[in-house]
Amino acid sequence: MPAKRKKTKLTKKEIEVYREKVLAERERIIMELGRIEETINDATSGQDGSKRSYSNHLADLGTDFMEKEKNFYYASQEGHYLRSLDDALKRMERGIYGKCEECEDLISFKRLDAVPGARLCIKCKSKAEKDMRGR
Repeated sequence: MPAKRKKTKLTKKEIEVYREKVLAERERIIMELGRIEETINDATSGQDGSKRSYSNHLADLGTDFMEKEKNFYYASQEGHYLRSLDDALKRMERGIYGKCEECEDLISFKRLDAVPGARLCIKCKSKAEKDMRGR
């Protein structure tokens, strides 16, 4: 009985399924970034005082500042995620999508379903996170 060969890359059909997922996720992120940008612009345009309908109480100003910082943080996180999706599309073009960049094993379908832009398998990602925390 011949030994079962280990699968080394995704099929074209599998890649197309993930390409659709990545493109859909990319579209969702772009819409979310647009919403965040609108929120930031609304908050910024209201700072000149002409559109402000609430008091200049220190607590209100602190809340406004915190909301603005939160939106900048969300925009930054979404931007990183968008870049990871763009990188995933590039890996699909090069035919290496779904392959762990550390151990070169295939990344599980479960992980790609959860994180379509994943570059590492769960084992290597866990190891990288432990190393980053210094454990």
